[in-house]
Amino acid sequence: MKHIQIDRKKIEQWIAEGYDVIQDGKLLKIDGDLQEFLAQFADEAEPKTYLLQELVTWPEEELSKL
Repeated sequence: MKHIQIDRKKIEQWIAEGYDVIQDGKLLKIDGDLQEFLAQFADEAEPKTYLLQELVTWPEEELSKL
């Protein structure tokens, strides 16, 4: 998969397209309870799972590290 630079504008676009999370570099639309989905990965280092609504609040400097 091609590396995409993640920035706030890109995250806002993904949210507008209906995506909820990014997990191991893949955008996912979650059917059902989002918090329940995220809880599955709370105690695990892998897969890397990020809530887009949370990422959009991160500083650009932190986003560039993803």
